Amino acid sequence: MDGLKDRTQHIILETNRLRFATWNKEDWKDFQKIATDPLVVRYLGTGEAWPEERIKEFVVRQIENWDKQGICLWKVLPKDSDTLIGICGLQRLPEGPDVEIGWWLAPSHWGQGLATEAALHALAYGFEVGNFERIVAIAQSANLDSLRVMEKLGMRFEREALHKGIHVVLYAISRETFNADKAKGEPRA
Repeated sequence: MDGLKDRTQHIILETNRLRFATWNKEDWKDFQKIATDPLVVRYLGTGEAWPEERIKEFVVRQIENWDKQGICLWKVLPKDSDTLIGICGLQRLPEGPDVEIGWWLAPSHWGQGLATEAALHALAYGFEVGNFERIVAIAQSANLDSLRVMEKLGMRFEREALHKGIHVVLYAISRETFNADKAKGEPRA
C-alpha cells in the first residue's frame, strides 16, 4: 500500500471503499497500466491496447470535460491509497444527446463489487448533481461482467446500436426509475 502521499488529489465523490478524483496531465502515466492491459481493453473498441498518444488525449479530454461540463470519467482510487485502480464517471456521447456512464477497473480489483459500487455513486451524481433525466451505458454483448453491473444498477436493455463502428448493446435508466428504486431500498450490489 502506498498510502495517501499526494494530499493534492481533488476528490469529488467517496464511497465506502473508493474515492473519485479529477485528473492532472501527468496521470496518463498511471492510467497507461490500465489502458494497455489486454484483459481491460478486450471489449473496448477493437480490443487493442491503447497507444501512449491516445492515453494522453483521454486524460486531457477528461480534464476539459470536467472544466466545461462538470462531468468526466474520474480516476478511481482506493480509500486508503492514491493508486489509480480504474475510472468511472459520466460523459456525453458524441452521436446524440445521451449521457453515458462508464467504468474500467484493473483486473486485480475485479470480483469485489467495486464496479457496481463506483457506478452506483456516479449514477447518483448524474441524477442529483448533473440533473440528467436519463443515463445510458453501452457495452459489447460479449462483455457479460459489464452487462451484469448495468442490471445491478437497475438499467434495462433498450436496443442494439453501432458505436464507433462496433456493435454494442445500450442499457438505460431514468432519474425517475433510479429514485423509485432508491426509495424502495432495492438492493443494487
